[in-house]
Amino acid sequence: MREQDKKNIIRAWPVYAVLLLLLGFVVWTYWKNPPNNSGKPLSDAIAGKLDPTGLRGIIESRRGWDIAFEDSWGTLATDFSYTDVNGDTARLSDHRDKNVMLVFWATWCPPCRAEIPHLVQLRKETPADELEIIAISNEAAATVADFAAKNGINYTVVAGNIPLPEPFSRVRSIPTAFFIDTKGTIKLATVGVVPEEASKAILTAGKAS
Repeated sequence: MREQDKKNIIRAWPVYAVLLLLLGFVVWTYWKNPPNNSGKPLSDAIAGKLDPTGLRGIIESRRGWDIAFEDSWGTLATDFSYTDVNGDTARLSDHRDKNVMLVFWATWCPPCRAEIPHLVQLRKETPADELEIIAISNEAAATVADFAAKNGINYTVVAGNIPLPEPFSRVRSIPTAFFIDTKGTIKLATVGVVPEEASKAILTAGKAS
C-alpha cells in the first residue's frame, strides 16, 4: 500500500467512526423504543374471526412483533415427535389440555436472546399444567444445551434438524412463535420479540372467566 493511501485511510477514520456511532445510536434507539407496528393489515375475514376471541385488539396494539402464518390460524396443529436436550422424547399432542407456545429460535440470534427473559418469566408465573413452552433450534444439541444452562432457561429446549410438518416446516424468520390452545388448535402465529404481557394476553384470549 502506498504511503499516500495510508494517510488517506487515517484521515478518513474519524468520519467512519462518526458514521458507526450514528448507526449504533439509531439501532439502539429502535431496539429500546420500537415504533407502533402496523405490520400486516388484517383482512376483514381474519378480523371478524378474531373479534370473539379478543385477539384483534391485542394484534392491533402490538409493538415490536408482527403476525405470521395467518393461513394456519384456526387449524389443528399437525402432531410431531421431538427429543429435548435432556434426552426426553415426547409428542406435541402429549400437551393437549394445556396451552403450548412453540418457539423457533437460535443461540446466535439477538432478538431471540432478548425474548428469553420474557419466556423464563412466563414459565415461572404459569402453572406447568396450564402451559408448555417448547423452543426449537436447528443448532447442535451440545451448543443449545450449554447455552440453555448458562442462561437459566427453564422451559423445554429442542435442538437439531428434526422433521417438522406444515406449517412449522415453513419457518424462515426467527424468533417465530405458534400459540396453540388446549384443543390443539393454532390460535395465532407471531414473528419478532413478543413481550411476556403480550404472550399472556394471547394465551388467555377467549378463555372463559
